[in-house]
Amino acid sequence: MKNCIASTLLLLVAVSATQAASVATPTCGGSTSSKNINLVNPTNPPRECEYHIKAYSKYVCQIRIDWEMNLAQPTLESDASGLTYAECTKDYFVVNGLKLCGTEVWQHIYVPFNATDGDSVVDLLIGLADRAGATGLPVPSWDMTVTQLECPAGASVRSLDLEEEEAVIEGRSTTIKDGYYVAPPGCLQYFPPSKGTVKSFNYNNGNGIYPSHMNYAICFRRQTGTKLLTIRAYDFNVGDVVSASTMMTDENCYSSDSTNDLDADFLMVPQATFEDSHKHATYFCGSIKKDVVISSNNPGPLMVLFNSDDIYRQNEAGFAFTYVVS
Repeated sequence: MKNCIASTLLLLVAVSATQAASVATPTCGGSTSSKNINLVNPTNPPRECEYHIKAYSKYVCQIRIDWEMNLAQPTLESDASGLTYAECTKDYFVVNGLKLCGTEVWQHIYVPFNATDGDSVVDLLIGLADRAGATGLPVPSWDMTVTQLECPAGASVRSLDLEEEEAVIEGRSTTIKDGYYVAPPGCLQYFPPSKGTVKSFNYNNGNGIYPSHMNYAICFRRQTGTKLLTIRAYDFNVGDVVSASTMMTDENCYSSDSTNDLDADFLMVPQATFEDSHKHATYFCGSIKKDVVISSNNPGPLMVLFNSDDIYRQNEAGFAFTYVVS
């Protein structure tokens, strides 16, 4: 029995060592084609730190990036007309045209990756302000988990179940099991579990500022029997243009007659209904500090859309809600 236990422990140690060795940890300026990658700030990071992600296999269709970071908050800038907007100008994290900053606790995004193009590379850039003599800037830090997600050959629609799919990758037989995590096309964020929590970028426990000029989809996993997406918003400060704490909807958030994107900060939930009043709405904005429950029975893809315009208003901290897919 002792020999059996000892052999099992040795096997577990060997497996753990193999798993640890399979995670690439490139430094600033480095490149990797590993499936699993961990990017951590150096002790003394340079002003610019760039990582280059190359395809793990020709079946890679997306990259999921999970991260926590502490960078400078967005700054309030003014355009030629005098309008104020929130922009990441001091510190920033850039990938695929998306620019973020501030404080994040395990946020995530999806980046499309066309691995069939042998020259495809995804670049991740972190830029830092000069801290020599600067005051008020945080000690920069980041910890990112990058996962290359593979799709079966010839799959025009990505699998959303856990069935194993046999494929041959670069001459070796393997099993692709990434279908559960692969996001529907067009989703910047994707939450495959049936329940969880969603927060806007730089939410920072309600003390942050979401960047201006954003427009993205947050998606959830639909199964065959899925009927409803239920959202419980417990902190909401989006396009806050009133002093009273109230959730506003539709024409108060987005005018269909408008010819520009001004006054258009909103969370869009298709075919939504308030649980308490049974009132129907699609666009949500305003400011609340209490639970508001809405449900969506949209028959198509399960998703919500967030849009931020070119104007910063006071207390635009963003949103936090829990969700249940049933």
